[in-house]
Amino acid sequence: MNTVGTKTIETERLVLRRYKVEDAGDMYQNWTSDPEVTKFLSWPTHTSVEFTKKLLTQWVSYYDEGRTYNWGITVKGDDRVIGNIAVVERDERTCSYEIGYCLCKAYWGQGIMPEALRAVIDYLFEGESELMRIYATHDLRNPKSGRVMEKAGMHFDGILRGSKKNNLGLHDTAYYSVLRNDVVTREQYEKLFLSIHPGFFERDYVKRVPEDESASEMFLRLQEFDPECYQKDLPENVTFGCYNGDFEELLAAVGEVIPHWVPLFSKESRVYCGFVDGKIASFCMIENFGEHVVDGMTWKIGGPGCVGTVPAYRDRGIGLSMVRNVTQILREELYDYGYIHYTYETKWYGKLGYKTVLSWNGKGFVS
Repeated sequence: MNTVGTKTIETERLVLRRYKVEDAGDMYQNWTSDPEVTKFLSWPTHTSVEFTKKLLTQWVSYYDEGRTYNWGITVKGDDRVIGNIAVVERDERTCSYEIGYCLCKAYWGQGIMPEALRAVIDYLFEGESELMRIYATHDLRNPKSGRVMEKAGMHFDGILRGSKKNNLGLHDTAYYSVLRNDVVTREQYEKLFLSIHPGFFERDYVKRVPEDESASEMFLRLQEFDPECYQKDLPENVTFGCYNGDFEELLAAVGEVIPHWVPLFSKESRVYCGFVDGKIASFCMIENFGEHVVDGMTWKIGGPGCVGTVPAYRDRGIGLSMVRNVTQILREELYDYGYIHYTYETKWYGKLGYKTVLSWNGKGFVS
Protein backbone atom coordinates (compact mmCIF):
# COMPACT_ATOMS: atom_id res chain seq x y z
CA MET A 1 0.00 0.00 0.00
CA ASN A 2 1.14 3.53 -0.67
CA THR A 3 1.73 5.60 2.47
CA VAL A 4 1.50 9.31 3.17
CA GLY A 5 3.87 9.13 6.12
CA THR A 6 3.92 11.00 9.41
CA LYS A 7 2.61 14.54 9.05
CA THR A 8 1.43 16.94 11.73
CA ILE A 9 -2.13 16.40 12.98
CA GLU A 10 -3.97 19.00 15.02
CA THR A 11 -7.03 18.34 17.17
CA GLU A 12 -8.97 20.60 19.50
CA ARG A 13 -6.36 20.28 22.27
CA LEU A 14 -3.42 18.44 20.76
CA VAL A 15 -0.68 18.57 18.17
CA LEU A 16 0.64 15.20 16.98
CA ARG A 17 4.01 15.72 15.32
CA ARG A 18 7.20 14.02 14.22
CA TYR A 19 9.81 13.38 16.87
CA LYS A 20 13.09 15.22 17.17
CA VAL A 21 16.15 13.70 18.81
CA GLU A 22 15.92 16.59 21.29
CA ASP A 23 12.66 15.06 22.60
CA ALA A 24 14.58 12.26 24.33
CA GLY A 25 14.63 13.98 27.74
CA ASP A 26 10.87 14.63 27.82
CA MET A 27 10.15 11.18 26.44
CA TYR A 28 12.28 9.54 29.14
CA GLN A 29 10.85 11.63 31.95
CA ASN A 30 7.21 11.38 30.88
CA TRP A 31 6.78 7.73 30.01
CA THR A 32 9.67 5.49 28.92
CA SER A 33 11.14 5.40 32.46
CA ASP A 34 7.81 4.94 34.25
CA PRO A 35 7.03 1.28 35.08
CA GLU A 36 3.35 2.12 35.58
CA VAL A 37 3.13 3.33 31.97
CA THR A 38 5.16 0.44 30.53
CA LYS A 39 3.54 -2.27 32.69
CA PHE A 40 1.32 -3.61 29.90
CA LEU A 41 3.61 -2.70 26.98
CA SER A 42 5.75 -5.03 24.88
CA TRP A 43 9.01 -3.12 25.39
CA PRO A 44 10.89 -2.84 28.73
CA THR A 45 11.07 0.24 30.92
CA HIS A 46 14.04 2.39 29.91
CA THR A 47 16.81 2.65 32.51
CA SER A 48 18.64 5.66 31.06
CA VAL A 49 17.93 8.69 28.92
CA GLU A 50 20.81 7.61 26.70
CA PHE A 51 18.89 4.46 25.78
CA THR A 52 15.81 6.55 24.96
CA LYS A 53 17.93 8.90 22.84
CA LYS A 54 19.42 5.99 20.90
CA LEU A 55 15.96 4.62 20.14
CA LEU A 56 14.65 8.04 19.21
CA THR A 57 17.56 8.64 16.85
CA GLN A 58 16.58 5.46 15.05
CA TRP A 59 12.91 6.49 14.91
CA VAL A 60 13.74 9.89 13.45
CA SER A 61 15.84 8.27 10.71
CA TYR A 62 12.84 6.22 9.59
CA TYR A 63 10.86 9.33 8.65
CA ASP A 64 12.99 9.72 5.51
CA GLU A 65 11.59 6.45 4.15
CA GLY A 66 8.05 7.91 4.12
CA ARG A 67 6.49 4.68 5.38
CA THR A 68 6.60 5.31 9.13
CA TYR A 69 3.58 6.44 11.14
CA ASN A 70 4.93 7.55 14.51
CA TRP A 71 3.78 10.65 16.36
CA GLY A 72 4.80 12.40 19.53
CA ILE A 73 1.74 13.76 21.36
CA THR A 74 1.92 17.36 22.59
CA VAL A 75 -0.62 19.72 24.15
CA LYS A 76 -1.24 22.89 22.15
CA GLY A 77 0.92 25.71 23.45
CA ASP A 78 3.47 23.28 24.95
CA ASP A 79 5.83 21.49 22.56
CA ARG A 80 6.99 18.88 25.10
CA VAL A 81 6.03 15.32 24.12
CA ILE A 82 3.72 13.63 26.64
CA GLY A 83 2.97 10.41 24.84
CA ASN A 84 3.30 8.30 21.73
CA ILE A 85 0.93 6.92 19.09
CA ALA A 86 2.09 4.88 16.12
CA VAL A 87 1.29 2.17 13.60
CA VAL A 88 3.04 -0.85 15.14
CA GLU A 89 2.02 -3.64 12.75
CA ARG A 90 1.03 -3.78 9.08
CA ASP A 91 -0.69 -6.55 7.15
CA GLU A 92 -0.47 -5.83 3.43
CA ARG A 93 -2.56 -8.91 2.62
CA THR A 94 -5.62 -7.68 4.50
CA CYS A 95 -4.79 -3.97 4.12
CA SER A 96 -4.86 -3.45 7.87
CA TYR A 97 -2.81 -1.53 10.45
CA GLU A 98 -2.45 -1.99 14.19
CA ILE A 99 -2.10 1.13 16.33
CA GLY A 100 -0.26 1.25 19.64
CA TYR A 101 -0.07 4.11 22.13
CA CYS A 102 1.06 5.21 25.57
CA LEU A 103 0.72 8.39 27.62
CA CYS A 104 2.38 10.15 30.53
CA LYS A 105 0.60 9.20 33.77
CA ALA A 106 -0.04 12.84 34.67
CA TYR A 107 -2.39 13.11 31.67
CA TRP A 108 -4.42 9.95 32.26
CA GLY A 109 -8.19 10.33 32.57
CA GLN A 110 -8.41 13.60 30.61
CA GLY A 111 -9.59 12.20 27.27
CA ILE A 112 -6.20 12.90 25.66
CA MET A 113 -5.65 9.41 24.26
CA PRO A 114 -9.12 8.93 22.69
CA GLU A 115 -8.75 12.35 21.04
CA ALA A 116 -5.37 11.38 19.59
CA LEU A 117 -6.56 7.94 18.52
CA ARG A 118 -9.63 9.30 16.71
CA ALA A 119 -7.44 11.81 14.88
CA VAL A 120 -4.97 9.15 13.74
CA ILE A 121 -7.77 6.86 12.54
CA ASP A 122 -9.23 9.69 10.44
CA TYR A 123 -5.79 10.62 9.11
CA LEU A 124 -4.97 7.08 8.02
CA PHE A 125 -8.28 6.39 6.29
CA GLU A 126 -8.19 9.75 4.54
CA GLY A 127 -4.57 9.34 3.45
CA GLU A 128 -4.61 5.72 2.32
CA SER A 129 -7.37 4.73 -0.06
CA GLU A 130 -6.43 1.03 0.09
CA LEU A 131 -6.50 0.80 3.91
CA MET A 132 -9.50 -1.29 4.96
CA ARG A 133 -9.06 -1.93 8.69
CA ILE A 134 -7.43 -0.29 11.69
CA TYR A 135 -7.22 -2.23 14.93
CA ALA A 136 -5.77 -2.01 18.43
CA THR A 137 -5.36 -4.50 21.27
CA HIS A 138 -4.98 -4.55 25.02
CA ASP A 139 -4.14 -6.94 27.81
CA LEU A 140 -7.40 -7.95 29.52
CA ARG A 141 -5.86 -6.83 32.80
CA ASN A 142 -5.73 -3.28 31.43
CA PRO A 143 -9.42 -2.49 30.76
CA LYS A 144 -8.79 1.28 30.76
CA SER A 145 -7.06 0.88 27.40
CA GLY A 146 -10.20 -0.77 26.07
CA ARG A 147 -12.25 2.22 27.15
CA VAL A 148 -9.88 4.45 25.17
CA MET A 149 -10.62 2.36 22.08
CA GLU A 150 -14.36 2.48 22.66
CA LYS A 151 -14.32 6.26 23.14
CA ALA A 152 -12.40 6.58 19.87
CA GLY A 153 -15.24 4.77 18.08
CA MET A 154 -13.57 1.37 17.75
CA HIS A 155 -15.64 -1.80 17.96
CA PHE A 156 -14.95 -4.78 20.20
CA ASP A 157 -14.15 -7.81 18.05
CA GLY A 158 -13.33 -10.45 20.63
CA ILE A 159 -10.64 -12.05 22.78
CA LEU A 160 -7.72 -14.29 21.79
CA ARG A 161 -6.32 -16.21 24.74
CA GLY A 162 -2.57 -16.14 25.25
CA SER A 163 -2.06 -14.40 21.92
CA LYS A 164 0.43 -11.67 22.86
CA LYS A 165 3.32 -11.07 25.22
CA ASN A 166 4.18 -7.98 27.25
CA ASN A 167 6.20 -7.11 30.34
CA LEU A 168 3.93 -9.36 32.42
CA GLY A 169 4.31 -12.32 30.06
CA LEU A 170 1.79 -14.03 27.79
CA HIS A 171 -1.67 -12.56 28.08
CA ASP A 172 -5.23 -12.85 26.85
CA THR A 173 -5.80 -10.05 24.36
CA ALA A 174 -8.89 -7.98 23.52
CA TYR A 175 -9.15 -6.77 19.93
CA TYR A 176 -10.91 -3.62 18.76
CA SER A 177 -11.19 -2.38 15.18
CA VAL A 178 -12.59 0.16 12.78
CA LEU A 179 -13.34 -0.74 9.17
CA ARG A 180 -13.30 1.78 6.37
CA ASN A 181 -17.03 1.16 5.95
CA ASP A 182 -17.55 2.14 9.62
CA VAL A 183 -16.35 5.66 9.02
CA VAL A 184 -19.18 7.28 7.10
CA THR A 185 -19.24 11.07 6.73
CA ARG A 186 -22.33 13.23 6.63
CA GLU A 187 -21.67 13.87 2.94
CA GLN A 188 -21.60 10.13 2.28
CA TYR A 189 -24.84 9.62 4.18
CA GLU A 190 -26.43 12.35 2.04
CA LYS A 191 -25.24 10.61 -1.13
CA LEU A 192 -26.56 7.29 0.17
CA PHE A 193 -29.93 8.82 1.06
CA LEU A 194 -30.33 10.37 -2.40
CA SER A 195 -29.30 7.07 -3.98
CA ILE A 196 -32.03 5.27 -2.03
CA HIS A 197 -34.60 8.03 -2.66
CA PRO A 198 -33.76 9.79 -5.95
CA GLY A 199 -35.65 13.07 -6.42
CA PHE A 200 -36.82 12.95 -2.80
CA PHE A 201 -36.97 16.69 -2.17
CA GLU A 202 -39.05 17.25 -5.32
CA ARG A 203 -41.97 15.25 -3.93
CA ASP A 204 -45.01 17.27 -2.92
CA TYR A 205 -45.50 15.62 0.47
CA VAL A 206 -41.85 16.26 1.32
CA LYS A 207 -42.10 19.94 0.37
CA ARG A 208 -44.96 20.27 2.85
CA VAL A 209 -42.80 19.25 5.84
CA PRO A 210 -42.44 22.50 7.86
CA GLU A 211 -39.05 23.89 8.82
CA ASP A 212 -39.71 23.45 12.54
CA GLU A 213 -40.65 19.76 12.23
CA SER A 214 -37.45 18.18 10.89
CA ALA A 215 -37.73 14.46 10.21
CA SER A 216 -34.85 12.05 10.87
CA GLU A 217 -33.07 9.30 8.97
CA MET A 218 -31.55 6.63 11.24
CA PHE A 219 -28.99 3.91 10.51
CA LEU A 220 -27.53 1.00 12.43
CA ARG A 221 -24.47 -0.91 11.30
CA LEU A 222 -25.79 -4.43 11.72
CA GLN A 223 -22.50 -5.99 12.78
CA GLU A 224 -22.83 -3.82 15.87
CA PHE A 225 -26.42 -4.79 16.63
CA ASP A 226 -26.93 -6.40 20.01
CA PRO A 227 -30.19 -8.42 20.13
CA GLU A 228 -30.03 -8.26 23.93
CA CYS A 229 -30.09 -4.44 23.95
CA TYR A 230 -33.86 -4.42 24.42
CA GLN A 231 -35.55 -7.11 26.47
CA LYS A 232 -39.22 -6.90 27.41
CA ASP A 233 -41.05 -9.52 29.42
CA LEU A 234 -44.15 -10.23 27.36
CA PRO A 235 -47.00 -12.62 28.21
CA GLU A 236 -47.25 -15.97 26.44
CA ASN A 237 -50.14 -14.78 24.27
CA VAL A 238 -47.79 -12.34 22.50
CA THR A 239 -46.06 -13.91 19.49
CA PHE A 240 -44.13 -12.68 16.45
CA GLY A 241 -43.66 -13.76 12.87
CA CYS A 242 -44.07 -12.99 9.18
CA TYR A 243 -47.68 -12.34 8.25
CA ASN A 244 -49.40 -14.91 6.05
CA GLY A 245 -53.01 -14.35 7.05
CA ASP A 246 -55.93 -12.55 5.48
CA PHE A 247 -54.72 -9.51 3.53
CA GLU A 248 -57.81 -7.45 4.33
CA GLU A 249 -57.25 -8.02 8.04
CA LEU A 250 -53.73 -6.62 7.63
CA LEU A 251 -55.01 -3.55 5.79
CA ALA A 252 -57.57 -2.96 8.51
CA ALA A 253 -54.83 -2.99 11.16
CA VAL A 254 -52.71 -0.57 9.11
CA GLY A 255 -55.72 1.70 8.66
CA GLU A 256 -56.21 1.89 12.41
CA VAL A 257 -52.71 3.35 12.75
CA ILE A 258 -52.13 5.57 9.69
CA PRO A 259 -54.81 5.34 6.97
CA HIS A 260 -52.66 6.80 4.19
CA TRP A 261 -50.20 3.90 4.60
CA VAL A 262 -52.79 1.38 3.39
CA PRO A 263 -51.98 1.79 -0.36
CA LEU A 264 -48.30 1.13 0.40
CA PHE A 265 -49.04 -2.47 1.36
CA SER A 266 -49.60 -5.13 -1.27
CA LYS A 267 -49.96 -8.90 -1.21
CA GLU A 268 -46.32 -9.08 -2.30
CA SER A 269 -45.13 -7.01 0.68
CA ARG A 270 -42.98 -8.85 3.19
CA VAL A 271 -44.67 -7.98 6.47
CA TYR A 272 -43.63 -8.91 10.00
CA CYS A 273 -46.07 -8.65 12.90
CA GLY A 274 -46.52 -8.88 16.62
CA PHE A 275 -49.67 -10.76 17.60
CA VAL A 276 -51.82 -10.89 20.73
CA ASP A 277 -53.94 -14.03 20.86
CA GLY A 278 -53.35 -14.35 17.12
CA LYS A 279 -54.61 -10.84 16.32
CA ILE A 280 -52.33 -8.23 14.73
CA ALA A 281 -50.99 -5.92 17.43
CA SER A 282 -48.08 -4.38 15.50
CA PHE A 283 -46.75 -4.55 11.98
CA CYS A 284 -43.94 -3.42 9.69
CA MET A 285 -42.58 -4.16 6.27
CA ILE A 286 -39.20 -5.82 5.93
CA GLU A 287 -37.87 -3.59 3.20
CA ASN A 288 -34.97 -4.22 0.86
CA PHE A 289 -33.50 -0.90 -0.28
CA GLY A 290 -30.89 -2.68 -2.40
CA GLU A 291 -27.14 -2.25 -2.74
CA HIS A 292 -25.74 1.26 -3.08
CA VAL A 293 -22.22 2.35 -3.98
CA VAL A 294 -20.93 5.58 -2.42
CA ASP A 295 -17.33 6.72 -2.93
CA GLY A 296 -16.29 3.17 -3.77
CA MET A 297 -17.99 1.58 -0.76
CA THR A 298 -20.91 -0.82 -1.30
CA TRP A 299 -23.66 -1.15 1.28
CA LYS A 300 -26.65 -3.48 1.28
CA ILE A 301 -29.47 -1.57 2.99
CA GLY A 302 -32.64 -2.96 4.52
CA GLY A 303 -35.01 -1.79 7.18
CA PRO A 304 -38.29 -1.98 9.02
CA GLY A 305 -40.67 0.32 7.15
CA CYS A 306 -44.18 1.57 7.94
CA VAL A 307 -43.81 0.54 11.58
CA GLY A 308 -47.03 0.77 13.56
CA THR A 309 -48.82 -0.55 16.64
CA VAL A 310 -52.59 -0.80 16.85
CA PRO A 311 -53.79 1.72 19.51
CA ALA A 312 -55.21 -0.95 21.80
CA TYR A 313 -51.79 -2.60 22.15
CA ARG A 314 -49.48 0.39 22.55
CA ASP A 315 -47.05 0.99 25.41
CA ARG A 316 -46.50 -2.71 26.07
CA GLY A 317 -43.16 -3.15 24.31
CA ILE A 318 -44.68 -5.17 21.49
CA GLY A 319 -43.81 -2.75 18.70
CA LEU A 320 -40.17 -2.25 19.67
CA SER A 321 -39.71 -5.98 20.25
CA MET A 322 -41.01 -6.50 16.72
CA VAL A 323 -38.51 -4.00 15.30
CA ARG A 324 -35.73 -5.70 17.27
CA ASN A 325 -36.66 -9.03 15.67
CA VAL A 326 -36.73 -7.52 12.18
CA THR A 327 -33.33 -5.94 12.76
CA GLN A 328 -31.95 -9.36 13.71
CA ILE A 329 -33.48 -10.86 10.57
CA LEU A 330 -31.72 -8.24 8.44
CA ARG A 331 -28.45 -9.02 10.16
CA GLU A 332 -28.87 -12.74 9.52
CA GLU A 333 -29.63 -12.01 5.87
CA LEU A 334 -26.27 -10.20 5.60
CA TYR A 335 -27.50 -6.66 5.16
CA ASP A 336 -24.85 -4.10 6.08
CA TYR A 337 -27.14 -1.44 7.57
CA GLY A 338 -30.59 -1.34 9.11
CA TYR A 339 -32.36 1.85 8.07
CA ILE A 340 -35.27 3.80 9.54
CA HIS A 341 -36.72 6.28 7.05
CA TYR A 342 -38.72 9.45 7.82
CA THR A 343 -39.22 9.21 11.55
CA TYR A 344 -39.78 11.48 14.53
CA GLU A 345 -39.38 8.61 17.03
CA THR A 346 -35.62 8.83 17.40
CA LYS A 347 -35.48 7.99 21.11
CA TRP A 348 -37.64 4.93 20.53
CA TYR A 349 -35.44 3.47 17.78
CA GLY A 350 -32.35 4.63 19.66
CA LYS A 351 -33.05 1.93 22.26
CA LEU A 352 -32.02 -0.60 19.61
CA GLY A 353 -28.87 1.27 18.62
CA TYR A 354 -30.20 3.17 15.60
CA LYS A 355 -28.57 6.59 15.27
CA THR A 356 -29.78 9.74 13.56
CA VAL A 357 -27.38 10.54 10.71
CA LEU A 358 -29.47 13.07 8.76
CA SER A 359 -32.36 15.42 9.40
CA TRP A 360 -34.43 17.21 6.78
CA ASN A 361 -37.48 19.36 6.20
CA GLY A 362 -39.32 20.58 3.14
CA LYS A 363 -36.38 22.72 2.06
CA GLY A 364 -33.73 19.99 2.22
CA PHE A 365 -31.14 18.66 4.68
CA VAL A 366 -30.86 20.36 8.05
CA SER A 367 -27.47 20.90 9.70
